[in-house]
Amino acid sequence: MRKSLGAILLGLAALPALAADNAFFGWYGFSLQGGLSALSPKLEKFSWSFLNQARLSHTPQPLFAGKANKLTENLLFIQFNYHVNDQLHLGLGYTRDWLDHFNENRAYEEIGWHSRMADWGRLTTRTRLEQRVNDKLDSNDMGLRVRELAQWSHPVPGWEQVGFILNDEVMWYLNSSAWRSDGFAENRAFAGFDIPLADKTKLTVGYMNQFVRKGTSKTSQLNHILFVNIGFHL
Repeated sequence: MRKSLGAILLGLAALPALAADNAFFGWYGFSLQGGLSALSPKLEKFSWSFLNQARLSHTPQPLFAGKANKLTENLLFIQFNYHVNDQLHLGLGYTRDWLDHFNENRAYEEIGWHSRMADWGRLTTRTRLEQRVNDKLDSNDMGLRVRELAQWSHPVPGWEQVGFILNDEVMWYLNSSAWRSDGFAENRAFAGFDIPLADKTKLTVGYMNQFVRKGTSKTSQLNHILFVNIGFHL
């Protein structure tokens, strides 16, 4: 836990040192998740999840021919989890990312933990290791990226079914590759709400502040993101 919070503080400390351009994006997605016990009782500790997310740039940018409201990225995530207990899981996943100028294949492994709900709320942590491969580059030129997420959530007073969420995720590279040099790469800070829509269906909506270090230089991008996701639990 201390390592997770320490990594987040280091990431945040690096932000003021770099001048950033600003842009406004929208990340819009839907997700599905469920267990595998229906296939066999022996799979009761296994679960799966699916996410499709479209990312639109709502700010005109030279990279996108000066056009706004342009689809810049579409991601497909598929993940399988083994639940050690009701608080700890181990996960394996794959991401296919269609971007404006190239596509990415990304495998990843993760370990996630959450506390039990208490009067002060719930704490969640997740550590993920990604292997990123650009379709247009040599497959041996793989970027190794670590992602560390810490999240606090709490029911909204007077509206207990709605959850308030605060989280922060720091990303850094373990190696230098065509993706970028090793070291700190990105920080994502999020504030939002989980809102129940129907039985086993919820809407997650909020604001994300994404700070991205560009390539090997000291230039950077600061993105203001409207985050919207509809999740279904099967």
